[in-house]
Amino acid sequence: MIELSTHDTTWFLVLTGLIVGLTLGSFTTMLTYRLPRRQSIVSPPSSCPHCNMRLKVRDLVPVFSWLFAGGKCRYCHTPIGARYLLIELAVALSVMAAFWGLGFSLLLIPALLTILFVIAYLTILIEKK
Repeated sequence: MIELSTHDTTWFLVLTGLIVGLTLGSFTTMLTYRLPRRQSIVSPPSSCPHCNMRLKVRDLVPVFSWLFAGGKCRYCHTPIGARYLLIELAVALSVMAAFWGLGFSLLLIPALLTILFVIAYLTILIEKK
């Protein structure tokens, strides 16, 4: 059996938190765009709000897609607000902290849901003004 040191366990938790956080961050950006517009969060698939081109998997990689495309739509080159990048990073960092602080405990799931809810709610509230 392989034993992990505390240092290895911490890095594993932080890396797992980063991956989960980026994924939840991407989901949060979708929520903050669609919910105020009373759009379905299930369908249609994500598309550019300017040219309506359906986004491909490579366009949906949290943080990296925005950075590699230079903050613009790959298809019509319309600027994409930094809000997407900032929300994804905020969620990712918060989730990493939750993983680091709570580990794989029973409190982790409610913590992740709270992070997602609070950041989505605050974003919608700020953008409403």
